[in-house]
Order: sequence, then structure tokens, then C-alpha cells
Amino acid sequence: MSFWLTQILDPGLLIRNVAMLLLVAAVAMPTIAAMRWFALAASLVGAVGAASTGGDAGNLTGWVLIGVAALLRLVLGRSWRLGHPLTKEEEFFHRSVVPDLSIGRVRRLLTAGRWREVVPGTALTRSGERIAELCFIARGVVDILVDGHKVGECVPGSLVGEVGLSTGDPATADAICATPVRYLGFESIRLYRLLDDHSDLQDAIELAIERSLRDKLVRSNAIAAHGDR
Repeated sequence: MSFWLTQILDPGLLIRNVAMLLLVAAVAMPTIAAMRWFALAASLVGAVGAASTGGDAGNLTGWVLIGVAALLRLVLGRSWRLGHPLTKEEEFFHRSVVPDLSIGRVRRLLTAGRWREVVPGTALTRSGERIAELCFIARGVVDILVDGHKVGECVPGSLVGEVGLSTGDPATADAICATPVRYLGFESIRLYRLLDDHSDLQDAIELAIERSLRDKLVRSNAIAAHGDR
């Protein structure tokens, strides 16, 4: 019994166990930021334990590397929150699409997009073709056509291509620019990669797609009701 107590109360072993517990807790954290903070705490405790007990250099180096990586990611993540103010167009995107995200997270999301200006007649989607981009319309009007007949339109603040992006199915309609259009385009592959690494951004985009589909359904029903009169 005394040997067991001596093992349990050994300072070096106790510190090492605390460090490992913090590292396990880091993996279980629900957010990336919390995971990095716990990993940093684990590295500090582990490094102190390895240094104070005269552990091998490899063990100390391992803890130090974990700490450096966690600290670097925390600093880089903070840089997104402390960056330049959003432009008016970016603020419009923020309000219209992801209002629940912080400005820092909006900046992170914007790194996956590209602003483009196109002329009337440009097709943003083609029926039967794969969706290449999720488009946020900042200026101009986009006609939605099915078999050449206009069934709706997308105005500033609207998303184009969200159905195909969420389901992976080809476009079911043509989205043709009726006027000069400026839009923020998120290439699907690039956007998928970003969302896979950031669950909060993925949740925000999924919610935005749900809202967009609901709003389009309401407008479509209103148009159909008006046409029946």
C-alpha cells in the first residue's frame, strides 16, 4: 500500500498525469480555440514536469513543440479578429448571410471567396451542370430560368447555387445575369475545405442556405399565387 501511495504522490508522475489529462481534454473540446488553449496548458505542465524531474530531452522537446504549435495557431486565429474593418460590401454579406458570426470569423470565411464583376448574359449556373460556385449577389439582378422561362430572380443579398452546393446535385435551373452583376463567389472545393476545418463556419453556412431556400420558396409561392389571379 505504501509503495502504491508513493507512486501516486510522486510529484513527477503527478505532473505528467495532469499534463496528459489536459491533452486528452483538449481533444474533447467542442471548439478549435478551446482545444488550442488546453493543448497549450498541457504543454506548459508537461514541459515543467519533464524539466523538473530531469526527464529525457526528447520528452521535453515534444511538449515544447506542442506548445509552440498551439500558441502559433492561437496567435494566427487572433489576427483574424484584429484585422482591418470590413468593407461596405463585406458588411452587406455579413448582415445578409452570416449575421451570427463575429467579424473575425467573417474575415476567415471571406478568404475562401473572390469578388467578381460580370456582364449581362453571364451564366452563374446552367441546368444539369455541376455547381462550381456559391454566389452572393452584392449588386445587380440574376434571372432564374427553367426551360427558357423566367421563374424568379435573385437580387442583392441573395445566394445563387446553394441548392446544388448543399446536395451535390447538378443545377436545376439557369441563373443568368440580367444586368451587370457584382458577386462574391465561393469555389465549392475551396469552400468545402474551409468548412471541414471550422465547424462554426460550416454551421453558419448551412443556416444561411436554409434561410435562402426558405425565402426563395416564399417568393416562388407568392409569384404562383399572383399568377393564378
